[in-house]
Amino acid sequence: MKIAVQSGLDIVKITEVTSHYVELDETRINYPFLVGTDNAVTDWVVTNKSIGADAIQNLPTKGYELLLTGTGDKFTTLTPDITRLLNRLLPYEVMTTVSACRTFNIVAGEGRKVLLAALIGSDN
Repeated sequence: MKIAVQSGLDIVKITEVTSHYVELDETRINYPFLVGTDNAVTDWVVTNKSIGADAIQNLPTKGYELLLTGTGDKFTTLTPDITRLLNRLLPYEVMTTVSACRTFNIVAGEGRKVLLAALIGSDN
């Protein structure tokens, strides 16, 4: 699915999301990843393609005002332990990866400091 982006902004732009990859500034990412308005794309280390405490505790949240979490093709709720952990870190939203990528573009386009942590595909 192609995603609309605002032109002329000096931010990471997500332009396409499929079940197999996310395209950021013409680079295809096919693994769980992190990207923020302040940093380049990096691997997001998750165990068994699920969002556990280790994946949350290692997020580089300093300096960000919002965390968007993409759960892949299907929306997956987080366990109460994970939501308690996230509540201590920063405001967050959990949604499908397509929705999280669209929201990232909008929020980053507003000039806000946002971090996206996303899973790829439907094996979640």
